[in-house]
Amino acid sequence: MDQPDPHSDVSLIARLVAGENLALDTIMKRYQEPIFFFVLRYVHDEDLAYDLVQETFFRVYTRAASYNPEYRFTTWLYQIALNLCRDHGRKQALRKFFSLSNSETGKEAKAAMVHNAHIEKNYEMDHDISELQQEITKLPHKLKTTLILFTLEENSQLACSEILGISQKAVETRVYRAKKILKQKMTKRFEGKR
Repeated sequence: MDQPDPHSDVSLIARLVAGENLALDTIMKRYQEPIFFFVLRYVHDEDLAYDLVQETFFRVYTRAASYNPEYRFTTWLYQIALNLCRDHGRKQALRKFFSLSNSETGKEAKAAMVHNAHIEKNYEMDHDISELQQEITKLPHKLKTTLILFTLEENSQLACSEILGISQKAVETRVYRAKKILKQKMTKRFEGKR
């Protein structure tokens, strides 16, 4: 009988549950970068993304015993990160709702998005990318999350369906709806500049 791979995700989680804390280091080295870029695309703030990634791995550490090895580890990991992004979004929405200085918060968020945008030679292209990022952040949560996972993170429909707990058809529908909304918004912006 074959021995399980000691470096597989499932084995690493089992080792972590058994008290081998170094297993977490291996998990972090393996997944820290993709999780960071997923979270960054969601929150558009490098410092915040870094904090949420650290919290993601802290939860992996504290909740390792709750992982069900019948499911892919990456599904569980992305769900933790996604839940933290959602929680942060809810807290931000509440703060904005009760804040008297909404305009300052909006300026800071816009400045962060512009700062994090890829530098392009062509100013118009850079401006369009920034506007597209703004429109992505305004999408309804379900559409935004699915679009980020599928289009920007380049996950398969199957992987997205597992992470989000929906059917592959629902993934396809949400991505289609998100792209349709973005196309309409960007078309309006473009026509408004003429």
